[in-house]
Amino acid sequence: MDNRISRFYRGAALKLRSRPPALALTLLVAAAAWGEEAPPPVAPDAAAEEPDDDDAPPRRFEGAIGLLASWGSSHHGRGGPDTTLEPGFYLRWGRLTASNASAFAIRRADDVTRGLGLDLSSGSRLRTNLSLRYDRGRDDDEPALEGLGDVRATVRARLGASWRLDEGWRLSGGWSPDLLGRGGGSFVDLGLSRERPLAPRTRWNASLRLTAADRRYMQSYYGIDAGQAAATGYPVYTPGAGLRDLQTVLGLRHQLSEDWVALAGVSLRRLLGPAADGPSVTDKTGWSLGFGLGRRF
Repeated sequence: MDNRISRFYRGAALKLRSRPPALALTLLVAAAAWGEEAPPPVAPDAAAEEPDDDDAPPRRFEGAIGLLASWGSSHHGRGGPDTTLEPGFYLRWGRLTASNASAFAIRRADDVTRGLGLDLSSGSRLRTNLSLRYDRGRDDDEPALEGLGDVRATVRARLGASWRLDEGWRLSGGWSPDLLGRGGGSFVDLGLSRERPLAPRTRWNASLRLTAADRRYMQSYYGIDAGQAAATGYPVYTPGAGLRDLQTVLGLRHQLSEDWVALAGVSLRRLLGPAADGPSVTDKTGWSLGFGLGRRF
């Protein structure tokens, strides 16, 4: 994910500089939950045995709307953590989904990706999907990026698959190319995650994801050509294809009522390989705290 601290809603997002963590931590504690998919209501006396998600009858149409917030650092040294507030939504109609907040998904067994998605197959174990999403690219408004120019926005496809294992484990992966040929290149990701109940209405989840990118992607986001070197003083740097980053996420999700869900979590992202060696990188490790509150319908 190019930077977990948020993507997609440039016009809708409200970004505020926030050095003290009071706001984010207050929201984090108040929300008491985070996740990548939202559960159906769990009765108070059902803590000992929770029903399988695939046993729930499917609904033709379902959705959720809410608010997402994050507070975290940058790999390119903005000078302090940023707070981001943006609307979140999840809509499903049959095999089609549209979402920027897969955590609001009603059925946990679904493999939901950001953007406009289509379920290609939905077996009890193996699921495949195809999605389109807007990639905002990158602005050169951070101190370490001044003079490098913007990375153009584009549309990415993602062909993904997930394999449901026992005991709440899931293995997933995907390929995400730049469909418009705007220099965004492509990257692949491989992830392992687990989700389990913590209380009758609360679940925890953890995930680990490794991402690698091709030469064009690396050059656009981490390389320095001759013109950029002259403008910034950085040495010329021409990275090859290789690992981009390793990201881990730990979160909680709490069912406030039949219609309301609250999310909270923390993520760490470590740049690897050619990305970590980029001259504009000021911190190889990035972090973020986040929360969300949504109403499902």
